[in-house]
Amino acid sequence: MLSRLFRKFRDVIGLFNGYFIEAKALYALEFDAVCCVSFIGEVDTAKAFALINEKLKSGIVTVYQHSYFDHNEKKMFFNNTIFILANKGMIELGNNWCQILHTPEQQEWANALIEELSAFRIVTNETTIGFTRQAVAN
Repeated sequence: MLSRLFRKFRDVIGLFNGYFIEAKALYALEFDAVCCVSFIGEVDTAKAFALINEKLKSGIVTVYQHSYFDHNEKKMFFNNTIFILANKGMIELGNNWCQILHTPEQQEWANALIEELSAFRIVTNETTIGFTRQAVAN
């Protein structure tokens, strides 16, 4: 850990991918390790944010966010949030998705958190537009 005090960023191209921080690169930089990634999509991000903030608040070390101002709503919204956790874990929330970055030994913890987040699944009533295949010819 002491070596981190003297380490300088030499190549940050991989860390800043697109408009925000690339979480896996940040994990490697922060914890000097490669992570496992557990992912869940179709999640109400506002509810997931509230759950993570409440359930893990004592273990949250730092929060990084990419935010934007919505002129119609006249307020700030976030696109992405990265929670750095004291247990060598990270959680990234994006637009309708969440990924948990963790050590191999934390797989059960990540699975349990994913299961809790699955309660916030966004259900859409999409209809199919286009051709559908019929099993029987006319």
